[in-house]
Amino acid sequence: MFESDLERVEKEGLYRSLRRIGSSQGRVITVGGREILQFCSNDYLSLANHPKIIQTVIECINKYGWGSGAARLISGSMGPHLEFEEHIAQFLDKPAGLLYSSGYLTNVGIITSLMGRKDKIFADRLCHASIIDGMRWSGAKINRFRHNDPDDLKRLIERSTGGGKLLIVSDGVFSMDGDIAPLKELAELAERYGAILMIDDAHGFGIFGPEGRGVPHHFGVCERVNIHVATLGKALGGAGGFVTGSRSFIDGLINFSRSFIFSTAPPPAQAAAGLASLELIAGTEGAIRRKRLMKSVERALRELAGMGYNTAQTKSQIIPIIIERDDLAAGFAKSLFDNHILAPLIRPPSVPKGTSRIRVSLCADHEEGDIGNLIKAFADLKSLLIDKK
Repeated sequence: MFESDLERVEKEGLYRSLRRIGSSQGRVITVGGREILQFCSNDYLSLANHPKIIQTVIECINKYGWGSGAARLISGSMGPHLEFEEHIAQFLDKPAGLLYSSGYLTNVGIITSLMGRKDKIFADRLCHASIIDGMRWSGAKINRFRHNDPDDLKRLIERSTGGGKLLIVSDGVFSMDGDIAPLKELAELAERYGAILMIDDAHGFGIFGPEGRGVPHHFGVCERVNIHVATLGKALGGAGGFVTGSRSFIDGLINFSRSFIFSTAPPPAQAAAGLASLELIAGTEGAIRRKRLMKSVERALRELAGMGYNTAQTKSQIIPIIIERDDLAAGFAKSLFDNHILAPLIRPPSVPKGTSRIRVSLCADHEEGDIGNLIKAFADLKSLLIDKK
């Protein structure tokens, strides 16, 4: 059915395939029988294999079994789901929270249930695909402002006409560039123009802010962010998405969000694991892991900059190494893999032409020697750029 499309993307060098991982997640994984140093995981605090979480999952399965059996509104709303939602709301200083099966379903479910044809959405141009899909399916008027540019957002809002609800939406930390949204400015504009402010904090939650509460708390604007979205699938080391907000907002999602209503509830053990992860990131161990992670980030950025690499405006654990020559980027990724380093290649059309990049994600369990190996690999590859100029 997709034969011609697959042939086209293969010719364009954009064909995708699955890579089989033969080990558990961690700083070192097994690919095709080879041990590979991994720099592409979203398990930023290295909790995917934490013994406390594993034990929590085992105990939960022994008590509740594996599957939830039905959607939440039928018979699938079990104790661990409700406990996680109660704790995440308290942790993020919101009246209520709601757990979804995935982060993608969270964003799609929020936007399609909240916004309609009479409403207007103002979204950062680099928002996640789940936000883009939610906007399209909502039927609302879509306005995309220049990346991290509050002045452009202000211009678009003032130029818009008609009634209806206004929604401003942005990622907290952007997954391709690793930079952080200007939340104070976005919050000020939302208040000035009576807009709802929604932040997808998938890559910031667990990392930034006091006790890892995320980017809204990092900037001190948590009470001004109406909708705080994040995920269990990154710093928490598991899977699933969640949102916090007002009680009426959460009740509205329970009643109107189709991706929530018509999905089988996540396994109760998934929610229990999320709660165990939440306790870890909020405690002393979480603080230690964040400190270790940011120490690695600082070293990597310092040494990459010293070699003349462009790492854009990243201030996070996501480090894009921009390779302006798109035709060289694939060679970079292959050379890294040949040297037992796995870091993803991101090329157009996923990013603009001339901005192909190797996207490095650092995690708390990366050791000093791992960072040293990464830096050495990029030092060796630097000659490739010089030779090809």
